[in-house]
Amino acid sequence: MTNSNSLKHFLMIFLYMSLILAQVISADINLITSTCQHTPNPNLCISTYKSDPGSFKADLIGLSVIGSKMISKGASSTKATINSLMSSAGKKGDQELIKSLKCSDNHYTYIVKYFVPELMEAVTKGNPKFGQDALRDIGIEADNTPKCFSKSSPIYGQNKFIQDFSPVVKAIVQMLL
Repeated sequence: MTNSNSLKHFLMIFLYMSLILAQVISADINLITSTCQHTPNPNLCISTYKSDPGSFKADLIGLSVIGSKMISKGASSTKATINSLMSSAGKKGDQELIKSLKCSDNHYTYIVKYFVPELMEAVTKGNPKFGQDALRDIGIEADNTPKCFSKSSPIYGQNKFIQDFSPVVKAIVQMLL
């Protein structure tokens, strides 16, 4: 009988803990969903934040920091891709592509060197106004990058993420004002 009672007791505790965990996860998903509904691109917002496990336990400030880190990571990755493509284009002697990539590199240098550090400092030190300004500037630079190319851009997808996600993060940062 004791083994049966112990098993029942264990199962009741397990069920209780599972229900509590389900409520916590549901509440966290609800914060992401309700926050993202107030951004310019709710679907991108929800899917991007759901891809980061830290988002599920973040508050609004945490979501702004996580989003800012995603922008930083995306911009740094795009700049690295540009540099790699410039090296390849140089070896092939593709002067038109090199010129386009140098133009793109100028935009991403501003993003990575100036605006991302400003953004990270603003969101981590509780100054959302400066964070908004940095995200506006990141968006402007990303919006100008496609103009560097007369043909299709080899960084289209990476740049598009920065273009589309920076207004999302800006809207979340604005909620902190």
